Amino acid sequence: MTFNPFEEKPESVASGIEDWKKLAPKPYDKDEVHPFTKLRIILMNGNEYEAVWHCHQFARHCENYDIKQEIAAVRRVEQQQQKKIASLKPIDESILEHTMAYEQLAVELTAELAKREKDSHVKRALDFALLEDFDHVYRYA
Repeated sequence: MTFNPFEEKPESVASGIEDWKKLAPKPYDKDEVHPFTKLRIILMNGNEYEAVWHCHQFARHCENYDIKQEIAAVRRVEQQQQKKIASLKPIDESILEHTMAYEQLAVELTAELAKREKDSHVKRALDFALLEDFDHVYRYA
């Protein structure tokens, strides 16, 4: 099955706003979940946070009131998405456990970037960054 974004029909922004029960999903069990699930949640939480921050900055510098209203509606939906993803982290997960997962995510992302990099100078810089990421994981462990 192929996906063509130009053939997709847009939904209204208002349809993305959820009620409180849907905004608080059951957190994962830190002892049962696959480690990469934790990494995906951290990555998606960061993506949603950056989307909200980008819209906030865009709205601050936009002069058009109509566009500001549209951005505010989109930002509200993105804030809800970010809160929903953030609530997947269990309350009994320690800061150290979360930090270890965060550093593991850095290792995985840096390694993937280094594998794909064509420029040897940039690849060496990424390899060095990867060593630093591994060092963080080692020291936190």
